[in-house]
Amino acid sequence: MQIVQLPSGFNSNHIRSNHIDFAKTVDHLACLALLDEASLEHKPGLVCPSTQGSHADMNYALFQRSIDALQGYFQAQCINGYNHVDFEKIRQCGVTAEQKMLTATAQINTHKGAIFNLGFASAAVGKCLSEKRLSGKRTITAQDISQCITDTWQYELQHHLQRNPHSHGQCMRNQYGITGAIEEVASGFQTVLTLALPQYQDIYRKTADKKSASLQALFALISELKDTNIVWRGGLSALYLVQDMTRQFLKQGGVLQKNWMQEVEKMETYFIQHHLSPGGSADLLGVTLFLDQVEHEFHHML
Repeated sequence: MQIVQLPSGFNSNHIRSNHIDFAKTVDHLACLALLDEASLEHKPGLVCPSTQGSHADMNYALFQRSIDALQGYFQAQCINGYNHVDFEKIRQCGVTAEQKMLTATAQINTHKGAIFNLGFASAAVGKCLSEKRLSGKRTITAQDISQCITDTWQYELQHHLQRNPHSHGQCMRNQYGITGAIEEVASGFQTVLTLALPQYQDIYRKTADKKSASLQALFALISELKDTNIVWRGGLSALYLVQDMTRQFLKQGGVLQKNWMQEVEKMETYFIQHHLSPGGSADLLGVTLFLDQVEHEFHHML
């Protein structure tokens, strides 16, 4: 996979004079977050380099092609946010990216959630950039991005975004009252900000291991998120069971406990045996990795 490299000579004057390069960097970070999520091993029920998980129609190579097809999309959404375009233009940009993804994957949905989640996150980064240039503030934080989303697009996401009544998420919403990706984005990714990102950053500080930190964040998401992908495949009973399973794992110390990989392997086996896939949690892990990288890359760079 070819990832766009960070612009050479990247400095504060460069950012102020050329927001296109900034948007290219956002695109790089978004694609890298997706690649890091796909490349992470031991994600129960999910596609990894060594396994298809619970997905007979997907594999790691397919995810790589999908991410390749999305390069440039997050740059476009960042520029959309920078230019304060209307909600419909952001939505249409996402629709175009989804069509490109489906063409690359022979109509298999690999990253529809990521297109939606990281599309709005990228647009929010762009809008933050334009506003911080005026205010003189010198950082972009995950909280800034969250606040930008809720202030700018929450109402339209909740009330004006057309929902597909046949999607898995909407079927689960209608049948069980479970909210999904739209509500999570409209909240400014509160599940990520209050749960996954703190877990990721805490484990990384303690271990300096991004893979362990990513797995901890993923299990934290599975433990609390009403993941419509799990409910679609196994019903509410499956959701409650895997939530209890992951909560017990985290209570015992998560990835910091002795022989933690043995416990993870047991969960991997269970998810595959029962054809479960925490796809919603995987999407939010991608958001977690993206927000962490944005905070790291652009701290005091504006």
